[in-house]
Amino acid sequence: MGSPYGAAEAYAVLGEDEYVCTLPPEVRKVASRDLMEDEATRVAGLKAMREFVARNTAITKCRLDGNFLLRFLRMKKFRIREAQELLEKYLHMRTENTHWFHGLDIKDPMIEDLIDRGYFFALPERDDSGRRVFFSVAGRMDPTKHTTSDQMKSMQIAFESLLEDEENQVRGFTYIFDEKDVGLSIITLWSPADVTKAFQCCEKTIPMRHKEIHFVNLPTALFAIFEFAKTLLSEKIKNRFQIHSDESKLRKKVPLRILPKEYGGTVPMAEMIKMYKKELTAVRSRVLMLDNMHIEKKVKHKKIGKAINTIQRNFRRLDID
Repeated sequence: MGSPYGAAEAYAVLGEDEYVCTLPPEVRKVASRDLMEDEATRVAGLKAMREFVARNTAITKCRLDGNFLLRFLRMKKFRIREAQELLEKYLHMRTENTHWFHGLDIKDPMIEDLIDRGYFFALPERDDSGRRVFFSVAGRMDPTKHTTSDQMKSMQIAFESLLEDEENQVRGFTYIFDEKDVGLSIITLWSPADVTKAFQCCEKTIPMRHKEIHFVNLPTALFAIFEFAKTLLSEKIKNRFQIHSDESKLRKKVPLRILPKEYGGTVPMAEMIKMYKKELTAVRSRVLMLDNMHIEKKVKHKKIGKAINTIQRNFRRLDID
């Protein structure tokens, strides 16, 4: 059946007119305080987002359920025009980069293998701010086996799956990146253009609130790349970076109770990964539905290509030992 909103062909997960807020009372208080969210702003925001999709002739298919649209409203603190622009950017990102954003399936052998290795997964417990925590041991990937697309997909499946929980949309996320054993064989898989695109997608296009970002065991060979990558991010995000020389320094900033046993906690990483995979399986059908969305591609401007070329030249000048 065609959508009542015109050009966009809706497929509702919860029903586009049947949204029921699932946030616990304490999280509603956080949403009100931090995101200017209440019942009235939700109703008005969802109405405006659906009307925007209907008017936008470039959007041919889009999810219209409240859970999905509220991600963009919450990310922009219910500034409706900005939320609409973010939704449009997000749809373009997915449509134009299917090798990174389509087929986010826990049954994909490469994605599952990366998760099993501990390359990127979510810890089962929330931190002291009530946020879910993404944990990454990047050195566990096999650069002879895994591509940059495999790496991106293992992260994107995490993001999209956990965003199905509205509490995560409100509270945001914490990150812990253990960069031990990350060598040039892993680093050089990424081109400067891909690094640029990946960072811009993660900060500016995916409707997530990145709140706290920890790096531990950063090798000397990675510092030049790290400094380059920071230039691609906003000051707000850069100020949320915390660098720790080893696990003991990390444990002073992150509660032991949430960490894998290998890092001072009590639950082995393998057990945490099993729990995480059950989470992904529970929302697998919803995440795969995202592949049905579509927006007509934008015409690329010459100055965008020129900017990427400039970044590539600057990247080549980096002196990486």
